[in-house]
Amino acid sequence: MNLSSLWLTLSAEVTKQHQNRVKGHAVFFSLLLWPALTFLTSYFTMQPFRNGAGSTLSRVIPDGRIPLFLLSGYLVFQLYWTVVQAAWLFEQERKGGTLEMIFLTPASKMAFLYGRSLYSLFHGIWMFAAFSCLTFLFITDVSSIHWGVLLPILALIMISAVIWGALLCAISLFSRDSGLLYYIFQAPMELFGGVRIPPAVFPIWATGLSLLFPVTYSLVLVRGALYDNIGFTWWLALGALIVGSVGLVICTRYLLLRAEQHARVKGNWNLF
Repeated sequence: MNLSSLWLTLSAEVTKQHQNRVKGHAVFFSLLLWPALTFLTSYFTMQPFRNGAGSTLSRVIPDGRIPLFLLSGYLVFQLYWTVVQAAWLFEQERKGGTLEMIFLTPASKMAFLYGRSLYSLFHGIWMFAAFSCLTFLFITDVSSIHWGVLLPILALIMISAVIWGALLCAISLFSRDSGLLYYIFQAPMELFGGVRIPPAVFPIWATGLSLLFPVTYSLVLVRGALYDNIGFTWWLALGALIVGSVGLVICTRYLLLRAEQHARVKGNWNLF
């Protein structure tokens, strides 16, 4: 399949998702309201803890910059969480009968998954990203940020998030109930990924769990650029994120083929 066909399928899926999920202007307020409330809740929860010299938090949050730590955490978390919702909402495709039609057409199934993930990313993050950028200007010294590293890293993380979302979409093809993804990835990814609590303070078993989520490596990269602290751990996280993303693309392709075979064997006349 040529590049123009891939782009046509991708753009068609983005357009379809926009028409399905934007029913009024009120939806845009939720894109900022809930992430902002969660950020404020986490800030006032962490604020009473000792973060001065000699504390555990001071090793990972320099100069007591808790707001910057949490804001960067929730910005990256929202990138990955919005694409989880792309897989979570697969039930709508089955109820509407559009998923069956897509699989019966010669359109690229990979482009369909990535288009779905791509739209969820921008639909769910643009308002909170604008809020985060404005807040950054008030709580941090912009001159201390390594902009030459931060901007490419943010682009890499967005690509990684789209890949992560496409993988979860492929997984959800095996089941009629994709709501399970919400419970598996929302709280564990937020807790063990280092969004609110630095993984450095976790016990060994929890640190091992944190390595399963790409958000963990992404936060190491973003916070390293924000604190201008780029060392061996930072480069290790960069390599892990790139290699992991390539691996997820391969896994997505494999799962997609297996899901289609599974549907043709176990499905009914409507394919699913």
